[in-house]
Amino acid sequence: MRKTLIAFAATLATLLAAPAVLAQSEIRISTAAPDNAPLSDAFRMIKQRMEAKFPGTIKVSLHTASALFRQGTELPAMQRGNLEMASPVTFEIEAQLPEYGAFGAAYLFRDADHLIKTFRSDIGREYITDVAAKMGLVILETAYLGTRTVNLSNDKKIEKPSDLAGTKMRMPPGATFQVLAKALGATPVSMPITEVYLALKTGQIDAQDNPTNMTRDWKFHEVTKQVVLTRHLVQPVFIAMAKPAFDKLTPAQQTELRTVAREAADMQIAKTLADEKSALDTFRAANIRISEPDVSVFQAAVFKEYEAAGMTAKWKPGLLARIQAVK
Repeated sequence: MRKTLIAFAATLATLLAAPAVLAQSEIRISTAAPDNAPLSDAFRMIKQRMEAKFPGTIKVSLHTASALFRQGTELPAMQRGNLEMASPVTFEIEAQLPEYGAFGAAYLFRDADHLIKTFRSDIGREYITDVAAKMGLVILETAYLGTRTVNLSNDKKIEKPSDLAGTKMRMPPGATFQVLAKALGATPVSMPITEVYLALKTGQIDAQDNPTNMTRDWKFHEVTKQVVLTRHLVQPVFIAMAKPAFDKLTPAQQTELRTVAREAADMQIAKTLADEKSALDTFRAANIRISEPDVSVFQAAVFKEYEAAGMTAKWKPGLLARIQAVK
């Protein structure tokens, strides 16, 4: 018995002296962005950095082009605990926090620089704090999805919203996107981005609105005859993580994740701006008509529709003016 007790004590001492083995944290990333998009490159940078910095304790898997979750379902998946990281947009957050609807307003941000400065200011920090507290979502960084514009499968001359009357235009899921399509003069058709190419090809829809680089990356230009540079939405996109998953990370892991998210966002913004310009060159080479209407006509119609739909009444008082004042 004495020998057994001695052996047990020795084994216990060995176990106690051994270094603790840290549990591995799995971070699954889902995004609707195609695999060759700058946003997907940003997530790849995060994956590579986190796995290299924390070998054996952090595992990251990236699922692009809505391969894991359909567009529009990632945010609720994070809230249910079924997904760790994704790239939600303002409209998805607005559905739960309508007081922040101004962030999704068309013709709000002047350009990408204005957008990023806003989200990296006190305005953005207040927003990020509220989203974490009320939605359980940690916005690590803000990136630039691109400037949305109207793309048509016909070459009808478009100068004002009424010229788009009867045009069936695909919009992402969400009530605000549907209001936006109506404001632009079109008839909205809610549809995941993965279904758009075939819908354009078969005539199920006549148009879609996306940044020029996304129109090219999804190969929509193959079934497009005209790009109308309405430039109606300078759109932010977030690198975001479910708060419970973020809270499980060690302080060092959290700090590194925030650091690489900023670097990845900066890279994504620069690449997106360059891609938008090169996409126009692709369209010109393909003899796609590129037209530039007077955007002020569209801008006036959009805000009139927002007011008619009762959306502006829900917006946080003074938020719109604060955003517009950012220099």
